[in-house]
Amino acid sequence: MAEARLRVGNVEIVELTDQEITFPIPLSQLWAGVRAEEWQPFQEKYPAAFADAEHVHFHFGGYLIRSAGQTILMDTGTGAAGLPALGIPPGKLMDNLAAQGVRPDEIDQVFLSHAHPDHVAWNLTSAGKPTFPKARYTLSQIDWDAFHTAEIQAIFPFPYVGETLTPLQGLGVLDLISGDTPITSEITALPAPGHTPGHMALLISSAGEKALMLGDTLHSPGQVTNPDWKFGFDIDADTAVTTRKAMLDRVEAEGMVVAQCHLPKPGYGRIVRLEGRRWFQAL
Repeated sequence: MAEARLRVGNVEIVELTDQEITFPIPLSQLWAGVRAEEWQPFQEKYPAAFADAEHVHFHFGGYLIRSAGQTILMDTGTGAAGLPALGIPPGKLMDNLAAQGVRPDEIDQVFLSHAHPDHVAWNLTSAGKPTFPKARYTLSQIDWDAFHTAEIQAIFPFPYVGETLTPLQGLGVLDLISGDTPITSEITALPAPGHTPGHMALLISSAGEKALMLGDTLHSPGQVTNPDWKFGFDIDADTAVTTRKAMLDRVEAEGMVVAQCHLPKPGYGRIVRLEGRRWFQAL
């Protein structure tokens, strides 16, 4: 079993699982432009990423990051109730956080890569209080604005923005950011638009080592080899392709490790070349 803990220089990253499921929407709908036979080499090379020939095995969760004296949680998963409309049962992120010996009040910052429901659902308790009572919650200004429009909210078959995001501002715990933004002296938030308008990734640079925490820049190892494969939940699929290509170019050029929460856990890997094509190589 792959190790959940990764070190990048002086930064420690720990994968936290909220839920793993056979995602009910078939490949032919999630990646509508990709033929079934195009998936076969990836199903053979990455069997853990697929439940069967028609469905992906999706991992949902986040990452605990320790850097420069700060304890950061990247994304808060699918929540205590899960997301029944998407076939996702109640999440286990808090149990897995406790298994790492970390209490909610020890989190200094919650970094939300974007505002989709499977990344924000543990933000608040059932009583409407911050789940992480001493943390600042960080989200891009662009996503905050976009997800408070009727147009974006209409995409989703269930309300969640008013329950998991909007109250953060009134509680005085929300920081909205734009552009490249330092999170610690070793971590920088980078705009990575497409999946959502304000989607962001985290660049880690410490003691001569680098990693890129991709958020939802990609959703399948097949998109490393074929970055032009468009994912059905990308709000702007063309921009997502441009972002994905730029991110993969940088990862390869700088020899970075990557982390991506929807790939088989823990989602750590490198980009390698085989016969002139890029492939994801899990760590």
